[in-house]
Amino acid sequence: MNLRTNTRFAIALTALFAVACGPQYRNAFSYHFADNEEAQLAAILEQLPEASQDDAPENALGQPIAVVTTHAEDGGERQIVALRVDSGETMWSVAADAATQPEILGDVVLISTRERVIAYDLSGGRQLWAYDLPDLAYVGATRDGDTIYWSATVGALGGARRVGHVVAMDARSGREIWRHEVQGVFGQPAAQGGLVFVPWERQNIAVLDEATGDEVARLRSTDDVIAWAFDHPTGIYYGGRGVYRLTHRSVSGTRAESTHIRPPLGELPRQPESVFPDGFVPKPGTRSARGRIRVYFNPAPAADAESIHIEGDTYYFAYYRYVFAYDLEGNLRWSRILEQDVVNAEAMPHGLLTFGEQGQMHLLDVETGNDRWTQDTGLATASVALDAAGFSPGGESGETRPLRQSLNEMVVDPDNRLVAARAYAIERLAAIEDEEITRDLLDLYQQQSMPGALKEAIRESLRTRRSGAQFLMEALARRYDYLEDTQAPPLEAIVPALLEMEHAEAVPQLIHHMMDHETPARVLPDVVRAVVRLGGEDAVPALRSFLVLYHADSEFQGPVADQAPEEEGGQPVSADPEARALAFAAEGIFEHGGVEGRELLASLSVETARTHEPIAAYIQGLYQSEREAEERRAQEEEAAAQAALAEAAAEAEAALPNRLSQEQVNQTFAANADSIRECVAGELERNPRLNQVRLVFILSSDGQASELTVAPNSDPLVECMRGQVADIEFPRFRQRRMRANFVVSIRGGTEEVEGGQPAVQPLPEDAPWWAWSQRRAALRGVAEQVPAEVEPWWAEREPPAEEPEPVFAVETHECPPGLPNCNEPDQASDTQQQQGQQASAGQGQQGAQTQQGQQGQQAQQGQQGQQAQQGQQGQASQGQQGQQGQAASGQSQQGQAGGGGTPWWAAAAAEEDEEEEEEEEPAPPRRR
Repeated sequence: MNLRTNTRFAIALTALFAVACGPQYRNAFSYHFADNEEAQLAAILEQLPEASQDDAPENALGQPIAVVTTHAEDGGERQIVALRVDSGETMWSVAADAATQPEILGDVVLISTRERVIAYDLSGGRQLWAYDLPDLAYVGATRDGDTIYWSATVGALGGARRVGHVVAMDARSGREIWRHEVQGVFGQPAAQGGLVFVPWERQNIAVLDEATGDEVARLRSTDDVIAWAFDHPTGIYYGGRGVYRLTHRSVSGTRAESTHIRPPLGELPRQPESVFPDGFVPKPGTRSARGRIRVYFNPAPAADAESIHIEGDTYYFAYYRYVFAYDLEGNLRWSRILEQDVVNAEAMPHGLLTFGEQGQMHLLDVETGNDRWTQDTGLATASVALDAAGFSPGGESGETRPLRQSLNEMVVDPDNRLVAARAYAIERLAAIEDEEITRDLLDLYQQQSMPGALKEAIRESLRTRRSGAQFLMEALARRYDYLEDTQAPPLEAIVPALLEMEHAEAVPQLIHHMMDHETPARVLPDVVRAVVRLGGEDAVPALRSFLVLYHADSEFQGPVADQAPEEEGGQPVSADPEARALAFAAEGIFEHGGVEGRELLASLSVETARTHEPIAAYIQGLYQSEREAEERRAQEEEAAAQAALAEAAAEAEAALPNRLSQEQVNQTFAANADSIRECVAGELERNPRLNQVRLVFILSSDGQASELTVAPNSDPLVECMRGQVADIEFPRFRQRRMRANFVVSIRGGTEEVEGGQPAVQPLPEDAPWWAWSQRRAALRGVAEQVPAEVEPWWAEREPPAEEPEPVFAVETHECPPGLPNCNEPDQASDTQQQQGQQASAGQGQQGAQTQQGQQGQQAQQGQQGQQAQQGQQGQASQGQQGQQGQAASGQSQQGQAGGGGTPWWAAAAAEEDEEEEEEEEPAPPRRR
């Protein structure tokens, strides 16, 4: 065996040992794994068990159990205590410094310390096994069958390191079955039906096979956060602020198309991040605010597999000692104050089972919030796990306490740790449609012990009230009296509420407080503003008196508005309330006082010797603001008018044709016939043989003509036509520009040639291109059908004795199929230089042949190709080619025979040119 063979053998042996002894890389948590696959999800749903009623504890004993981690004062020893819920009897206790909340998993209780995960036997408290945590935070576990699945992670709350572990272990022995370590954060798993559901990176749920740990499916949310997942007898649930149920609709990955509900609880105090504990964060085993503010609910069997039902149709919100219950529409059903902070709770069909910080348990009735049952264990509790499904100790629900009463009690509760929840109670109290609530809020506001934050909440709540104005008026009528110990009314709370109610009956009382020197300065601006808004013109006399009385008072000379510091780093200057009150009075007079009021303001604004400068400047600013408002209004009106014009122009533009038809061009020239008649008449004087005038030009989209070409192209005619056509306004169209033409027939409208003209019948669409030439050649014998007494059209004749009136007409000719360019305009200057170009206004037949040695004139009827001799003199009547200097405009044509009408073969010369998108594009060549 040579060296190379030995090397290969060593490499292979090393690889074998690496496979046998190294970490097992399984098919899971790959970023290339397909997600939201319909077939995979369908297989998962088939594997899950049918939904069942959650009517019994899940632990192995089948009894309502609570497992508590105790709180130790002054460094005392902490314990784990298991007890029976119904009797409060302690089953066992062991010393343990638990870092996380206990979990009851069948016949095992699982907790974690900072270094290990520890399992205890549920029935006796014996430690079963321990597993070292690799510098990760344990976040939670679940169980299915004989296997426990737990996750630990780091980086869920931020940081550069993001690592997650998920481990499958035998529940009793602690033997590791499989394990995954990935770069990314994991949440607490759920397990059911031989499958493990692991929240991953707050966006995915990886579904693993329980036996192998291989990933078999993955769900990915495209528009929501996945913060938790849990298994329940009714199915698998996951979500964040909302609740999803795993169904066939989950494959969409969207909130709208999945089976999803969001508890309609509105804004809660210190809004929890999710409606279920965050599965990516450890649940503390010590006393912590994190576990004291929480929403509780429990799923129940639904009517079908694609919906979610909530146990008791009730959501619960616990805030330390306060508990609120809501129906499915978010209406507050009841509120309750407990003696102890709620450490944990469990929703049940009959109500909410709570466990307090000092070991006191309550079963709060679902309808009333009263105690159906209570038990006091006396345990100083840090955290607790409850497994008490189906617990129903009996007991009466008691009478329903009015919600108004319970909320009032909550507001006046002296526990200032709970100010946020007490403010929430004020908000819910103000939402009750009972006019007595307005009086309750006023009474609460005037309590001396009420914290400032709650007074602010009451003021805001009073502004939302629309009933109970009589209680505000009663309070407003009170006057301060030292001897009778009568307190002044809380104007800062009453006046804004009256303004929102638009209660004009309060104006006399408000005017009294405005003029009363006992009115606190801090509320005077609100009082004056209310007088202005509610009193209108009727309040102007009182406002004038107030302004005249105090405009020079030294107490009212401060700044009207807040002022920025004059120097960098300086303190801003706050507005003076008395000065603001004067400013509001001046504003009311300016708005409602008419001419006399404005005259008063004008005089005060220039009376600088007595009127304080800030007030004078404010009055001048009112005039300036009015002028600016008028200018803005005028600009807005102008802008609106311009916008309307633009919109109308856009609509008109949309209604325009893409380009003009020949008929529209003809109609435009007909309407402007007088403008070009003089040009044609002048040319007719110069050229008595003139038969027609042809105009070819470019039209722009605005209807202006340019680049005019005239045939015949005599300088006088071109000069005259160019000026006249440029002045014609054609209809507008959408295309940027187009080519157009028009023909003036000089001798049109005379008597037709006897015998008439045969019509050119259209050819079939599939006819070959030469068929048109054959058809036209067959009509050459028409000239022989003219009676003898009629002079042929090719004969020389003298011009008419009298100059005929020009007739403006457009000669059109329908192109046969297959010859789209049959109406190509004759270019006089070009055709004189091209050999073979058709020069006469005849039929323009194809295929004329030229032969040498033949003389004379051939005009045989029905022949397809006419032959012409070179060098011989003669007159070619149809399709003669090769003549030099013959004008395409028809100047070489002879007069029309016998005074007849325009010959039919002249129609081709009057047909519209092929339309082009741009004038730079050359016309397509004729088919030969």
